[in-house]
Amino acid sequence: MRYTLAVILMVVGVVVGGLGILQKTLWAPDDQITATAEIDAETPAVVVDPGMLNLYETPATLKVEGSGDLTIAQAPAENVEAWVGDSASAHVTGLAPEGELTVKAQDGKAKVPNPAGADLWTSEVTGTDTVELDWTDDANRTGFLIAGSGEPGDVKTVTISWPNHAETPWALPLMIIGGALFIGGIVVLFFNRKSAKKEKNRRTARQERRKKLAEYGTAFAIVPVLALSACGPEELPKPEPSEAPSSAAAGVNDDQAKRILDSVAEDIKAADKKTSSSDLKKRAAGPALQQREDAYKVKEKVEKQKLPPAVANEKVVVNYTAATDSWPRMTSLITSAGNDTQLLVLTQEDPRSDYKLWSQTQLVPGTELPEIPDARQGSAPLDPKSKDYALTPEKAVSDYAKALGSGKDSKEAKKFESDDFSKSIWKNQQAQKQSAEEGKAEVTYKYTPGKEIVAQGTADDSAVVTGVIEAESTISPESVDGRTGTLTLSSPQKELTGSDSTQKPVTTKTTQVLTFLVPKDGKVRLIGGLETLSGAELE
Repeated sequence: MRYTLAVILMVVGVVVGGLGILQKTLWAPDDQITATAEIDAETPAVVVDPGMLNLYETPATLKVEGSGDLTIAQAPAENVEAWVGDSASAHVTGLAPEGELTVKAQDGKAKVPNPAGADLWTSEVTGTDTVELDWTDDANRTGFLIAGSGEPGDVKTVTISWPNHAETPWALPLMIIGGALFIGGIVVLFFNRKSAKKEKNRRTARQERRKKLAEYGTAFAIVPVLALSACGPEELPKPEPSEAPSSAAAGVNDDQAKRILDSVAEDIKAADKKTSSSDLKKRAAGPALQQREDAYKVKEKVEKQKLPPAVANEKVVVNYTAATDSWPRMTSLITSAGNDTQLLVLTQEDPRSDYKLWSQTQLVPGTELPEIPDARQGSAPLDPKSKDYALTPEKAVSDYAKALGSGKDSKEAKKFESDDFSKSIWKNQQAQKQSAEEGKAEVTYKYTPGKEIVAQGTADDSAVVTGVIEAESTISPESVDGRTGTLTLSSPQKELTGSDSTQKPVTTKTTQVLTFLVPKDGKVRLIGGLETLSGAELE
């Protein structure tokens, strides 16, 4: 029995130290936490819910395997859901035991468009057969759309992995304790061999050894339990995205705005080069489409006629994005190229459509821009009939049209600050009337406000309003006693009417797209515009 304690100490030391070594080797956790889902072959698109890539510490990696070109696109969850619409999809919603992702199926149409390059996405990554996205940001409301060509079966597996920072806190203490116990056993063994104690001392030593043995036996029973307790099952984390916004969110972020702007500018430049209306319709709508289509028609007959200016896309001066959660949606950009600063209004018909240029106005040089809401919040689109300003947006356009026709002394003109555009209009009117009288002719003017109006609020309680005015000037030859005079036509009326002279009235039409700053109180100010020739005809 003399060596019993030494043997027990050495055995316990080996066992405890071995447990510590196992936690660092065979029982050590993997370097990564990985979860995978197999995607049903009938599903054309996969949605990864917000917060899924933040279940564990980032950086996380979203890996998709399939066939053909694959895209992982990201956008606010509400936009992703809107893009999916009534199409079939698989939604990755959480973690399941044994390293799997939980997937919920949504029934619907069997196909979706290829999502690559869509304007709706804040960013995207593409690849062939395999594509990966690395994620380090907060969860926020970011969702992910995964698809290929749009056909079912393009996406086969989705895998999310995170670095595993799991620790083994008992490993080092167990190895230290085990080593100490083993050495203690050797020490006890050495002293027992040298001991020649008396019987009384041996009895005392036996009693002490029994007491220590009981203590070490308890430790032997407890330590493995403690060591193994860390290996027990843990509750699986759940996605924790930001709460859904209580009001409409900003439509376009800064990076997205520049990407959309460049695409719009490039496509319109290509359409201008070929004067192709069909190409133009891919990236233009509303007044911008009308102005350029009319300009193309004019240029077919008047070779020297200039087209509207190119879309300024060197720099986004202000991302004047709208706060909106519905479609059709609109947003605005203040952009520049050289000395040209423009206000562009863009519209998107539905979540899967590209943004199109709705209007393009050149800002008046020296214009002091109003304070624009932060692009992360956006500004709410305004009702054209909103009464929160000096004039409703609708009335601002219609009153300016009346002022152009009635002159600088009209009651409508007094509602607006003086501007060079109206001054030039009135000056030209006076010169044309004088010239017509000298040629025994008469000239009349007509300014008709259009129904298409876009208005957005600013941070200083003003409104930026863009509207359309159709302008017509008609020159009629004098008619006396049944005899009618003859008008001599010059370019571009000559080419557009196909005649050098006429005894009929000739009407020249232009389209004016104008942008106003409408304050809460006070006078309205014209801050930008673009006038284009739309045609000339004989009555």
